Amino acid sequence: MDAKDLIRELSQQGRIEILRNLRGSPRSPSELSKMDGLTLSTASRALNRLSEFGVVERDDHRCRLTGFGVAIEKILSVIEHLYEYREDIMALQDFIAILPPGFVAGFHNLRKAKVMSLEEAFEVGVEKIASSKRYGLYIDKVISHDLYRVMAERNLAGVEERVISNHATIHGRANTFKKVLMDMDLTAEEYDTIASKVRVRVFDTPIQLGIIDGEFALLQLNDTLDRFYVSDDRDFVRWCEYLFWYLWERSEDANFPKIVEEVKAEKGLV
Repeated sequence: MDAKDLIRELSQQGRIEILRNLRGSPRSPSELSKMDGLTLSTASRALNRLSEFGVVERDDHRCRLTGFGVAIEKILSVIEHLYEYREDIMALQDFIAILPPGFVAGFHNLRKAKVMSLEEAFEVGVEKIASSKRYGLYIDKVISHDLYRVMAERNLAGVEERVISNHATIHGRANTFKKVLMDMDLTAEEYDTIASKVRVRVFDTPIQLGIIDGEFALLQLNDTLDRFYVSDDRDFVRWCEYLFWYLWERSEDANFPKIVEEVKAEKGLV
């Protein structure tokens, strides 16, 4: 027997339901037959086959999932979650292909988030950025003078900022960032502070993401859909951070500190 045989076995009548009903506690074949609408003989036969694959084991007169069985049941749950959010990722073949299995397995965290429109999410995001205390992690295509001004002010207050831009908007971001700095009347030391707090890299993705202080996150999986997932749930935020740092390691540096040096030179501060 091999993995293909197990997949075929799991596709048989009642197998997935049996695993789901064994998730919490051991049950007898009679109990499972009543829960799953199977005959006792069908339930017993299914349990015997699952036992042969090491998915379930006997515990007195009851059956329970083995460690392998728990893992299989969790993988089946991942498929359910992926199906639930299939519209978000259906057209993202290349992006999904680069993601680690650990991220794909975390799609259940989307259930812990509130769904918002782009406008709603942007409004909430700006409020969170304006009150940030420690750091912000962003993957976005936003070019906004007012927003960049708020972020620069938070940099001066000690907030670290890491941004992944895409190639289509990186020049617009750089020009707007420079204009914001030119409009601010700062000392050389204050410009240096901003330079030390801001890091921008470039990587093309279909997502937009914002994480504030490790306590709040908003995520748009497909930027062609007007749908953001927004939450302060701890598991959702950690899942989003995991995605950000994974993509950060694959992005290229955009050298934004050089822009700060250019501003200082134009203002005669060097």
